Amino acid sequence: MELDRLRRSLNHLGVRPADYQILKLLPLIYVAWADGTMELVKEDRIHFFAATQLDLSPRGLEVLNQWLNERPSHAYISEALRDIHFLTNAPDDMGFDYSELPALLSYAEGIARSTAEALDQPDAVTPGQDRVLAEIAAELHVNHGESWGHLLRQLNAQGPQKSPAARDPAARI
Repeated sequence: MELDRLRRSLNHLGVRPADYQILKLLPLIYVAWADGTMELVKEDRIHFFAATQLDLSPRGLEVLNQWLNERPSHAYISEALRDIHFLTNAPDDMGFDYSELPALLSYAEGIARSTAEALDQPDAVTPGQDRVLAEIAAELHVNHGESWGHLLRQLNAQGPQKSPAARDPAARI
C-alpha cells in the first residue's frame, strides 16, 4: 500500500522509479533556490555531487537539469522530502539508509555556503537558506537543523566571552 503511494508520488514528481535516488538531490536544489536564483557555483556543485554519488539515467539527468533551470514549487519539494523520509523506512531494496539523512542535510548546507563571493564560508548562509535548512531537517526528521552560519551569528550576537578575571579587576589580585 505504502509503496503504491510512493510510486504514485514519484510519477507525480516526474521521476521514474528506477531513478528514485535523484530525490537525494532535492534538499540541495531547495537550498540552492532558497534566495530565488540558482548561482552557477551551486549548479556546478550539484552536478558534481550527482556525478560522483548517484548513477542517474539520461532521464534522471533531464529531471535534474529541469530542477536546476526552473525552481520547483514548495509543494513539489515538500512531497519529495516526505518521500525521502518514507524511503528510509521502506521495506524493500528501494530504501535509503537513515544514516544518509544527516549527510544530505550537511551537503545541503554546503550548497548554501557555495557562493561566488564567499566560497565555503559558514557565514555565507543567508537567513532564507537557514529557514530552508531547518525545514529540510524537520521533514527528514534530522535533529540538528541549524547551519554553521546560524550558529556563528548566535555566537557573534552574544559577543566575546570574557574570563572572570577580565570581568572583575579585583579577581586578578
